[in-house]
Amino acid sequence: MRKTLAAVAVALVSLACTTRLIPEAEKVKVTRESKDVAGCKSLGFVDAHPPYSTPNDAMNEMKNKTAILGGNVLFVTNYSMKATGVAYLCGDVASPPAR
Repeated sequence: MRKTLAAVAVALVSLACTTRLIPEAEKVKVTRESKDVAGCKSLGFVDAHPPYSTPNDAMNEMKNKTAILGGNVLFVTNYSMKATGVAYLCGDVASPPAR
């Protein structure tokens, strides 16, 4: 019984510490190719710092920060203990739709 409770407690703590995507971040595309952001507007640097509970925490944190800056593309420059990247706004989002 004690082992079961301990396992449940560890699972709950792990789930509570994961970085979830905000709705806007679900649409952020990720690239490591500089050609993919050529002609895009740089919005600023983003990063993520350990500890990470899951393998996706760093990426989710950077995608959230990109979305908060108003970006739609995350250019990843480093993905190791400290993950870094640049948030970009790509595409002609300011133009009205064609009629």
